Amino acid sequence: MSALALLAETARDNHSDLVTLDGNVAIFAVQSVNASGAPATRFLIKVTDTGDKIVAKESKTEHLPSFCPERHINLDGTFCLYWAEVEPHEIADAEAAGRWWGKLLIFLLRQRTAGALRNWPGKGEARAHGSEAARYQAAAEASASMLGGAFEKALKEGRLTTLRRRLGGHDRLRLLLDGRRLLTVDMESGHVMTRRQRCKCDRGSRLPLVACSDHAQVFADLAVALEGWRLAEAKFFDSFKDSSLKCCGTMDECPLRDLVGTELAKAA
Repeated sequence: MSALALLAETARDNHSDLVTLDGNVAIFAVQSVNASGAPATRFLIKVTDTGDKIVAKESKTEHLPSFCPERHINLDGTFCLYWAEVEPHEIADAEAAGRWWGKLLIFLLRQRTAGALRNWPGKGEARAHGSEAARYQAAAEASASMLGGAFEKALKEGRLTTLRRRLGGHDRLRLLLDGRRLLTVDMESGHVMTRRQRCKCDRGSRLPLVACSDHAQVFADLAVALEGWRLAEAKFFDSFKDSSLKCCGTMDECPLRDLVGTELAKAA
């Protein structure tokens, strides 16, 4: 059975109805349920089997922007439902179809919240903008998980940041938690400086960093991944600078708006 046929077969169990199915394109009416039990916005979603993946978008731009990185809507209007490089996305059975519907329903509910609050909900669970930044994000998440739950939580909440400085002819990268320095990485060697300091991991260890498992390297990898993530996202948004695209103006914090202006400003 084809992926679209599996989605059609499981639609009713996932707050959706098949409207049309023609070859590799299906239209579904999707109306998820809010946490209160009240019905949410009804969307007409166009689902296309491209041959190597299933993509979804609004059939006609009605409730969502046609493009918005902050709302995880691609240039062609398709939704970022998962990170294809690391998440299984082949729809080969009803169980996989159910997982796909689950991602779509959560995505649409978050769109409703984003439209009301002008911020993306569950931001810590979202993928970074652009495949290069997403790879750095995955590396940062892997390093944080080795340091304990508190670091995983801080990463999701955006409380871990970096500050790069050139001092004495050397590149130094500070790893910050809530704006306070945890440690410094020498960018030429890729190693943490002052490795005799006490390890900052969740274990409550009083061991020096160099003697606490492999945490000296893990902290260095975390800092480097965070810096790579920051630069890759900046590069992603900068790629739109000379285009004719405009920010949709529906989100309060959007790097694209600062680069290219908004549709609202253009209309005004």
